[in-house]
Amino acid sequence: MKVEEYTINHAKRGCYEVLLESGEQLLYLTNFRNPRAAKKFIEEHKKGNVSIDPDTCIPIPDFN
Repeated sequence: MKVEEYTINHAKRGCYEVLLESGEQLLYLTNFRNPRAAKKFIEEHKKGNVSIDPDTCIPIPDFN
């Protein structure tokens, strides 16, 4: 599923990865248990309200 420059990849049962297009490659941001949470994360990430810890790939602030 594609949302502008973001991609939600259904990696396995109960795991939806959020990827960001950077030029020709996809960068892994984080993952969620359902696609609704992934879409909400993308909306907030675009606004700059959520960032990603580069070491752990956990959203800051904690995002549910």
